[in-house]
Amino acid sequence: MTTRHALPGLRPELRFSPVNDGGEDCYIIEDPVRHLFFRIGREEYLLAITLDRARTMDELLAVVNAAGNEPLTPEQAQAVIRWLDRQQLLRHEQAPTDHLVLEERQRRLKQFSRLNLVSFKLPLFNPDPFLDRLPAWMVAASGLPFLSLWLLLAVAGLATLAGHWQEFSHQAAGFFSSRNLLITWLIWSGLKLLHEFLHALVTRLYGGRVPEAGILFILFIPLTYVEATSSWSFPSRWQRIHVALAGILAETMVAWVAILVWVTDPASKAGFIAHNTVLVAGISSLLFNANPLMRFDGYYVLSDLVGIPNLYGLAFQEVKGLAARWFLGIQPLPLRYRGGRRTFIRIYGVAVFIWRILVVLSLGYLASMMAGGLGIFVTMGAVLVWIGMPVYGFLQRLPLYRTRNPHLLRHLSLRLLLTLLVITVIWQFAGWRRQILVPAVVEYEHQVRVRAPAPGFVRSIETGDGAQVRQGELLLLLDNPEISASLGDVRRRLRQLDIRIRLAHSRDRLTDFRILRQQRHALEKEAQLLENDMDALRITAPADGLVVAPDLDSLKGTFLRRGMEILWIISPGQKHLVGAAAQDDIDSLRGLVGRPLTVDMRAAGAGTFMALLERVAPAATMELPHPALAALYGGPLDVRQQAVAGTGKTFEQRYHIELFRPVFRIDLALPATVVGRLREGQRAWIHAPGERITPGQVLGDWWRSWLKRKQQRADSRDIP
Repeated sequence: MTTRHALPGLRPELRFSPVNDGGEDCYIIEDPVRHLFFRIGREEYLLAITLDRARTMDELLAVVNAAGNEPLTPEQAQAVIRWLDRQQLLRHEQAPTDHLVLEERQRRLKQFSRLNLVSFKLPLFNPDPFLDRLPAWMVAASGLPFLSLWLLLAVAGLATLAGHWQEFSHQAAGFFSSRNLLITWLIWSGLKLLHEFLHALVTRLYGGRVPEAGILFILFIPLTYVEATSSWSFPSRWQRIHVALAGILAETMVAWVAILVWVTDPASKAGFIAHNTVLVAGISSLLFNANPLMRFDGYYVLSDLVGIPNLYGLAFQEVKGLAARWFLGIQPLPLRYRGGRRTFIRIYGVAVFIWRILVVLSLGYLASMMAGGLGIFVTMGAVLVWIGMPVYGFLQRLPLYRTRNPHLLRHLSLRLLLTLLVITVIWQFAGWRRQILVPAVVEYEHQVRVRAPAPGFVRSIETGDGAQVRQGELLLLLDNPEISASLGDVRRRLRQLDIRIRLAHSRDRLTDFRILRQQRHALEKEAQLLENDMDALRITAPADGLVVAPDLDSLKGTFLRRGMEILWIISPGQKHLVGAAAQDDIDSLRGLVGRPLTVDMRAAGAGTFMALLERVAPAATMELPHPALAALYGGPLDVRQQAVAGTGKTFEQRYHIELFRPVFRIDLALPATVVGRLREGQRAWIHAPGERITPGQVLGDWWRSWLKRKQQRADSRDIP
């Protein structure tokens, strides 16, 4: 009778390849059945290949520690075996021992993890047959030729962007507007497809395979992926880094080209698309793919640069070890890394943990904004699964933990209570002062729009652009033969009525007399209006100031409609700032009236300075305070255009610009030292101290805001 092994064994079809990079021995595990690759250290490799020869844990450790450089503890060995099991690299013909997690528990944990809504993959197809049909020159071009072209375009694109940064940043203010959603999604999708295609090409360049491609969902936000783990078997770390960076290089190359397209005509439709492409490529590359705190391209580059395989797993092991020491009073499993590397792993683990919390909260907020109650339900489900998986694992291992700390439950209760107390104090009392940011624009403080008070043809222009005028001075002289003829006709009819009135009076026709008097009264009113229009044909200056009318000379001989804007009269030395404050900030700003606020005009080349807050409007308005603030013209405020019919004898289509959300107008007095350097229409940002807020207030405000929006949507559906 043969004795059964007490330890599980490796699957026989697995292949191991040694890799020596940077003076450290590593091994690549290839799973030919699933076409996956895994990278492990030397001690982990020795333990894995010894599993089939050892019958007990003591025998396993004796063999591994005799051949390895650093001795492994039983806890470390158990952690390695559990990792091999989670990656489905073990066969389970042997009975499990008390030192290992039971296979049934592992199966249940895997089933539970499938409920994870934070992130999950949807494999779609095997791209290898498609890659096999690509011409060899295309694969070769993804190497040095692509890198050389990328470098040339990067120099040209960045130099161009530096020279037009102010214009580019101003146009970026409307990027998050609703009208950009569709184009942003299309650009994002195209960039992601190109991103993964370059990953696959560079993997094939160095002899790797790409057996799987699909979609990775993070809180149902789709991201593409390709299975390029075969790159881990490449002997050079620079080849592996090239594979990891290929997608980022592809997206940024598109961004460099888009900058060159945008600068040719920023106002065109092609310029608009190119501008959005630069922003999408920058956000997706820097925030996601290049971010080493997420298991995307930047993480694998970092792991190779520091020479720590499975950095993500080791970091989480350290975080869980710190949590076990605090909450359970159990010493964590020691890492085989010491000194600075262990400190780096701990810092990285804490940073990853905080980042994951921020990502879940941010994506949850976006999901609630886009999908309402369904988004909150999905987010809550994701959070419950995210928290529930470690809780489930803790309950399964509770008997083992109690053997290591007999007072575990008491220790856990006290530490949980203390932790909740600290969180409550931070939640309710630890806060910060919110900073208010208000967009503003330089405007002439006393400016008068001169409009045509009556319709007519421009007969003569008595002033010009830049001319200094005084109140009552003649500006334009209009001519309207129709008004002159109408006035002459009315006066003639008045004379005829006077004769008829005298006759009716002399003949004692009282009824005719009263009717004729009423007709004369109506004609007198009509004559008065026509006389006013005749007087209005002489357009005079309503105030002292400087004329602003660049195209004034082109108006000679043209017909001006009543109310048509002709020119502006301004006071050049009297400028101020006009801001558009959000409703949430208005209470704080009203308490700052009469106090200086910081004004940032570095984008306009005017630096930063202090300006006195003079007035805050008593009521909100949907009217735009100044055209320069509209996203339509490169400003930060989202607006919508509404078509309105023109007035006058000729029909003309005009547009009225209106804000999406009401704002409060605020006025600031500029200091005399900067007035001369500023031009009308230059944009600025006003920085003001807001009220002190706590995390509890932030969550409460968000919850009330969400309920209010939900109620408004429900009310709008009830309106017939």
